[in-house]
Amino acid sequence: MLNFDNAATTKISEKSLQAYVTASETFFNPSSLYVKALESKKLIDNARNYILKKLNAKIGSTLIFTGCATESNNSVLNACITRKDKKYLISAGEHSSVHETAKYYNELGYNVVFIPLKHNGGIDEQALYEELDETVAFVSIIHVSNETGAINDIKSITKKIKEYNPNILVHSDGVQAIGKLSVNLKEFGVDFYTISAHKINGPKGIGALYIANPNKFKPLLHGGGQEMKLRAGTENIPAIVAFQSAFEELSITDFSLHKKAILDNLVGDFVLVSDENCVDNIISVCFKGIRSETILHILEESDILVGTGSACNSKAGKNRVLSQIVSKDYIDGAVRLSFGDEISVEDCVFATKKLTEAVKKYTITIRK
Repeated sequence: MLNFDNAATTKISEKSLQAYVTASETFFNPSSLYVKALESKKLIDNARNYILKKLNAKIGSTLIFTGCATESNNSVLNACITRKDKKYLISAGEHSSVHETAKYYNELGYNVVFIPLKHNGGIDEQALYEELDETVAFVSIIHVSNETGAINDIKSITKKIKEYNPNILVHSDGVQAIGKLSVNLKEFGVDFYTISAHKINGPKGIGALYIANPNKFKPLLHGGGQEMKLRAGTENIPAIVAFQSAFEELSITDFSLHKKAILDNLVGDFVLVSDENCVDNIISVCFKGIRSETILHILEESDILVGTGSACNSKAGKNRVLSQIVSKDYIDGAVRLSFGDEISVEDCVFATKKLTEAVKKYTITIRK
């Protein structure tokens, strides 16, 4: 089975799985005061400090563990969208956990402005800067598009926003960036940064949120005061330890030859959305005259798994991001190829040839 849908999720690594199993034996509640419980708490603190160091977090910042990246993103918007006399700028290319939350607040009467996208799915920086004024309180920009792989220059964008007004809070969803790009949060200057374990060969059910200044954050979940009173709920120790393990295995792989192999073998009537300013391991292409679901099932018969866009939007019936940048003649044939270390260049050649064969055969049949 060739998995070209790694942007949806990744297989948990053997090391991360073993870390999860081993940590499951440490079942004591870390909020208790006896020695075994303190040992549990130490595992959490060790993981927190390790990840913060890997991300080169600034002094005084912290990281809270959440149930998923969706919770992290919801927590940020809940903490920052608080006044109806302020303006909140949200990239139109955000993951649904940001977009739908921002849309919800907009429907409640908050001044939420969605910033349009460029042709590759990245944010239109000029449109963003034109919206900056004295009322802007918060900006959210995805680091790497989960739909197209477009890279937003978070360091440069944050710098310009902070130069305009250092009090504007900036959040970035970094779920698709970790392990694909170098992430240096001290240099980025963001106030919040979201990460997730199951996108980097860790377990599902565990995410985290970087918070540069805890005083500028209010918890979404209230209760027993866990996570420095920033996220209530008994911590998922095995998943947290496995998250650290996944970070320990992280390395940035050069997928440029993989991407070239795919692009060199693509034929037919299609629009390539992912350009040179996108990560190499996510390729979005839209074919004319065939539905993406048809392509998906044809390739599945050859043991090749591809995506039709974000898994979180696959049941929505319409691709919100691609519909902004691709004409309606091609949007129904959107295919997302995303891969990890287990995929070789040869696999990319094979899968792409199967893809184009399927498209060619189906569209010819339809014409007849």
